[in-house]
Amino acid sequence: MTNVYITTAIDYPNGPPHIGHSLEKIAADVVARYHRLRGDNTFFCMGLDENSQNVIAAAEASGVSARVWVDRMDEAFRLAWRKVECSYDRFIRTTEPAHFRASQELFRRAQAAGDIYKGNYSGYYCPNCNTFYTAEELTPHGTCPNHPTVKPDWLEEENYFFALSRYTERLTRHVEAHPDFIVPATWRAEILSTLRSGLRDFSVSRPVRNQKLVEGQPWGVPVPDDPEHVIYVWFDALTNYLTAAGFPDEPGRFQDTWPADAHVIGKDITRFHCLYWPAMLLSAGLPLPRSVAVHGFMTLEGQRISKTTGNTIDPVELVDAYGADALRFYLMRDISFERDGDFTRANLIQRYNADLANDLGNLLNRTVSMISRYFEGTVPAPAGELTGPDADVQRLAGAAGRLTAAGLERWDFDAALDGAWQLVRRANQYIDENEPWRLARDPALRPRLATVMYHAAEALRLLGIYLTPFIPTAAGQLRAQLGLPPLAPGAWRPEGGETAWGGLAPGTRVERARPIFPRIEVPG
Repeated sequence: MTNVYITTAIDYPNGPPHIGHSLEKIAADVVARYHRLRGDNTFFCMGLDENSQNVIAAAEASGVSARVWVDRMDEAFRLAWRKVECSYDRFIRTTEPAHFRASQELFRRAQAAGDIYKGNYSGYYCPNCNTFYTAEELTPHGTCPNHPTVKPDWLEEENYFFALSRYTERLTRHVEAHPDFIVPATWRAEILSTLRSGLRDFSVSRPVRNQKLVEGQPWGVPVPDDPEHVIYVWFDALTNYLTAAGFPDEPGRFQDTWPADAHVIGKDITRFHCLYWPAMLLSAGLPLPRSVAVHGFMTLEGQRISKTTGNTIDPVELVDAYGADALRFYLMRDISFERDGDFTRANLIQRYNADLANDLGNLLNRTVSMISRYFEGTVPAPAGELTGPDADVQRLAGAAGRLTAAGLERWDFDAALDGAWQLVRRANQYIDENEPWRLARDPALRPRLATVMYHAAEALRLLGIYLTPFIPTAAGQLRAQLGLPPLAPGAWRPEGGETAWGGLAPGTRVERARPIFPRIEVPG
C-alpha cells in the first residue's frame, strides 16, 4: 500500500472563508478521494495560519480577544469545508503547542546548519499577506502587488535571517531535474526565472517590541533561546506541513508520512513553497516534497475577490443554494489550474443543467426507469451476440477510466471530467440508437433489450466510481439507485478493483428512479 500525503495552503483567519478559498480545497479533496479509491493510504491536511498580526487586527476590529476570534474563525472554516465535503484527515491550527515545538525544532536545525543569522532589515512590509517587498516589487502606485488597496509599511528592525542565497544552485538543479516538482508546467518557468535572477536571504523573525501583544504576551512562536523575537509567520506557517505529519514528536509516523506528495497552493505563494520551503528543508536535512500543485487566481463575476470591497461569496451560501456537488463539479470543470478563472452564478447554473441534469441525470433516470418498467426492477443479464455498439460502449468505459485517472494524476480536472463525460455522452447516444422503448414492444427482441439495458446500467456503475472524487454525494445516490452499496477504499485499484467491465451482477434490484439533479430554473 502506497502512502500519499496531500496538503492545502493554510488560510489566514482574518475573515470568514470565501469562494476564492474553495478552489484548492476542493481540488485537493478530489485528488485525496481518488487516491483512497486507488487503495492508497492517504493523509489529507488543511488548516489555519493563526500567528499573524492581521489576525490580531481583525479581532480588535470586532471587539473580541484574539483567542476568541481565532476560535470563531476555526468554526467558520471547518463549517465551510464540511459543507463542500472536504474529507480532510487533519485540520491543523498553528496556535497548537505541537506546532510551536515543530517550528522551534526546524529553526534550531537551520541555525545549527549555519543558515540563520542576525541582521538589520529595512524595506516594505504588507501586513495583509505578511510579506516583505522591495520598492521595485510594489505597484506603480506604491501598493502591495497582491493587495492593491494596501500600501505596505516601511520597516527598519533587527531580525534573524535565513541564508536563502546559499541554496540558489541546489534549488535550480532540483527544479530542472524534477519537471513534476511544480505542476502545471505553466508556473515552473516563473520559478526558474526567479532562480536565475538570484535569491535574497529572507527574514525569519520579528522583534517582540514591534508586535502587538495578546494578554501581555507575544502572539506567535518564540524564537528558541531568544524571547525578544517571534518566528516570522512564513517560517512558522510552512512548518505546519511537518507538524501535521508528526514532526518532531512522532518520529515513526513522520517517517511513514513525509515527504508530502503534493502541496496545493495559489500562484501568489509559489516562491514561498517552491523556494523558501525547499531551502528550509534542505537546511534541516529533511526530504523535499514531491510536488507543488499551483492554481491561478479566481475572480468573482469579473471582479477581484476582496474582503475589503465586499466582493465575496460564502461557500456555505452556495452549497445551501445549489448543493455541494454542483459547486464542486463547476469549479473542477470550469476553473483550470493553468490560468486564472472567473466564477459566476450563471455559469454554475448553466454547467449544472447541461452536464449534471441533462447528461448524467437523464442517463441515470431513464436507465433505472426502463429497468423497472421492462424487467420488474431487476438488472437483466445480457443475451445474444454483442453488436458493434455494445463493444464500443465497453471499450469506451475502460478508456474513460484511464483518461479520468490520467487527468487527476496531473491535476488537470477538466481533462479528467472530459474523460468521464465521453462515457456519459456515449451511453446516452447508445440508448437513443437502440431505442429500448421500441425493442420492448416485440417479445422476440427481449434478449436484445436485456443487453442494451445491461450495458447502460453497467456504464453507470463505472461512472459512479470515476465521478466519486468529484461529486461524492451524487455518485453515492447513483450507486444506490442501481442497488449497489457505498464504494469501499480500493474500488479503483488498477489490479483487483471494481473497474473491470461486467461488475454489475444480473439480478441486482434497482431502486425507484428519482432525479438526483433536478434542473435549476432561471427566472425570466
